[in-house]
Amino acid sequence: MAEPCLVLKTTLDPEVSENQSAANSEDSRVKRRLSFPSEKQISSREEPSLTYLDLSLQCLSDDSNSPQPTDEKLSVTVPNGTDVCSEQREEDKENTEIHQEEQQEEEEATSCQESASERHSNTEDRDAEVVRRAKEEGCVSVIFPGPVTQDGSYRFVSEILKCVLYQRQQLPMTYEQLVFSQKRRQQQRDAEDKDVVRPRKVHSADVDYKCQQTLQELEEVLHQLEVLFSLSRVPRVLLMMGGSLVLPKELYEINMEDLLLVGGDQGLRASSCLRLLFRTLFVADLLSDSRPVRLMPTTVLALAHRDCGVGWFRPKLQFKIPTRVKNQIIALATDPNVSEKQREKADWQDYVWFQAPVTIKGFSN
Repeated sequence: MAEPCLVLKTTLDPEVSENQSAANSEDSRVKRRLSFPSEKQISSREEPSLTYLDLSLQCLSDDSNSPQPTDEKLSVTVPNGTDVCSEQREEDKENTEIHQEEQQEEEEATSCQESASERHSNTEDRDAEVVRRAKEEGCVSVIFPGPVTQDGSYRFVSEILKCVLYQRQQLPMTYEQLVFSQKRRQQQRDAEDKDVVRPRKVHSADVDYKCQQTLQELEEVLHQLEVLFSLSRVPRVLLMMGGSLVLPKELYEINMEDLLLVGGDQGLRASSCLRLLFRTLFVADLLSDSRPVRLMPTTVLALAHRDCGVGWFRPKLQFKIPTRVKNQIIALATDPNVSEKQREKADWQDYVWFQAPVTIKGFSN
C-alpha cells in the first residue's frame, strides 16, 4: 500500500501581489503600502511551517535513539588500513632519535678536535725535546709502544745502516734506487751486446764496477748481520766511518738494550716501527751536515754473546768504544709502561764485540 504523500504549497496573498505590482509601476516615487493579511491567510501560511517543525522534531527524536559518542580517543584510519596516529608517533620517535644521534656526533666531533689539538701540542713538545737532545747530547731516543721481535730489531739496524750511508754521502742514491738503477743498466748492456758490439767508456765502466763492489759489500754485511741476529741477541751495533777503530772520523751507535723482545707474531709490526723511527730521525736532523763529506770506508761492529757460534764476524775481546770522537747515539726502547713481568734483566757481561771483516767503501758518480 502506497504511503500518503504530503504536498506543501505556498500561495501569495492577492492583495500583497497587487501592492507589489503597484509599487513597481510607479515612476519616480518610492512609496510602499503596508498590508496586513487576515487571520485565515495567517493560518493557511502557518500550516507548512508547522508541518516542517514536526518533521524536524521527528528527526531529532530518531537521532536521540542512536548511540552517543564517548570521550575515547579517536583514531583516523586511511584507506590502506594504516593508523595515522601511530604513524605520527613513530615519526616523532624517529625524529627524536635522529636529533639525539646528531647531538652525539657533534659531541664526538668536538671531543675529537680537542684530543687532536692536545695530541698536536704533545707532539710539538716531544719534537722540541728530540731536537734539543740531538743537538746538546748527540742522542735520539725512539720509544716503541710495545715489544718487538728479533727479526724486527735486525730490520731496524739494516735500515739505519742504509740511511747513514746515504745521508753521509757514501752512496749517490738510496740503496733501493741503487739496486734498481744497477739492474736497469745491466739490462741495457745486455741488449746492446746482442745488437752491436761497442766499446764502453772508461768512466762509465769504472762507475759500474765501484757500484757493483759497494753493493756486494753492503749486501754481504747485511746478510751476515741477519745470521748474527738469529744466533744471539744484539743489544748494540757500531757504525765507524773513516780513520781506524781507535780513532774513527765519525761514530754512530744503535743502542737496543731497552728493547723488549718477544717471539712469533706477538711483537709490533716492523713497518709501523720503522715509520716512527725515521720520523724521529728526520725531526732530530742527526745525520745531515752542510759540509761536504769525502768518501771513506765504513766498519760495522756488533755486541753479541761470546758463545753464539758465529763464524764470519771476528771477535774483538779488548775493544773499547773510542772516547775522543763524538758518539751519535740512536737509542731504541720499549715503552716502560709495558708490563714488568715480561721484562728480564739482561746480563751483558758475557757479551763481546764482533767486527765485520769487510768494510763498505763508498762511491759517487
